[in-house]
Amino acid sequence: MAKPFKTYEDLLIFLQDEKNLIIENMDTARHILLKTSYFSLISGYKDIFKNPTTGNYIDGTTFEDIYRLYQFDNELRSIFLKYMLIAERSVKSSLAYHFSDTYGEDQKEYLSTSHYMLTSSTKKGVQKLIGIFNYQLSHKSDHAYIDHYKTKHHNVPLWIMVQVLTIGQLSHMFDYLKAAVPIKVCNDFGHVGRKDMHSFLSIMTKHRNVCAHGERFFNYTTKDSITDTIIHKKLRIPQVNGRYQKGKNDIFSEVIILKYFLDEEDFRNFYYELKHCIKKQNPGNDILDLMGFPENWMAILRLKC
Repeated sequence: MAKPFKTYEDLLIFLQDEKNLIIENMDTARHILLKTSYFSLISGYKDIFKNPTTGNYIDGTTFEDIYRLYQFDNELRSIFLKYMLIAERSVKSSLAYHFSDTYGEDQKEYLSTSHYMLTSSTKKGVQKLIGIFNYQLSHKSDHAYIDHYKTKHHNVPLWIMVQVLTIGQLSHMFDYLKAAVPIKVCNDFGHVGRKDMHSFLSIMTKHRNVCAHGERFFNYTTKDSITDTIIHKKLRIPQVNGRYQKGKNDIFSEVIILKYFLDEEDFRNFYYELKHCIKKQNPGNDILDLMGFPENWMAILRLKC
């Protein structure tokens, strides 16, 4: 049975009278709900402040506490998405360069199954990827530069085609290609093996999607994890039964990924924007812990991969 409609005033009175939430200014709270929505703000962040036994808010919790966490998460998403896009472009550029250097610039090369590993588990994925390429080549594209190369040059080299790939499709292409190109791509990003790169791209795909869709990000965790890295070791992240407890499938794992994918200047800019955001919003150590940030996380700036 559908829940009956309630006005913002009804919802705020319910939160205050029935759920133990302190609302200091009803007009301000109503305005915030009007611009954020009840679902995005209250439903999205309430569990952080609730007593799991009673279902009510922990004594002393205010509407402003929830809104501050919402604002922090919004700024956090913006920072991470900005630098994940830079990292994505860098990986795309590397893959397109090494593929073209190895196999040539003719579009028939990335359409050829001979450059991909065809196994029972990858054959369908390879066909789907090539189908995406063929669609772009045979239909009018949403991207003017694709149509320009088709019309003027009758050839769309990979460094052009790769621009239309999503990060997920890029990740699949990296996985499907025979070893020669992926190894060269890995070498562009330091001491990274193919298994490491696979895990980095897989996790970054999930993080990017959460950020792009405006979902709650700060305590998001993935089902899979990045591989153990020298960063985990150098930060002395605690282990239980040989498994690192932070920086594996949480938000700090993305910080580690960006440490590998971004050049020194871009990572420094990312680091200081992130540090400024945390200082300004002051989410508290409990929130940083949920994000997977170790106490010494700021030391990552000086570490070498």
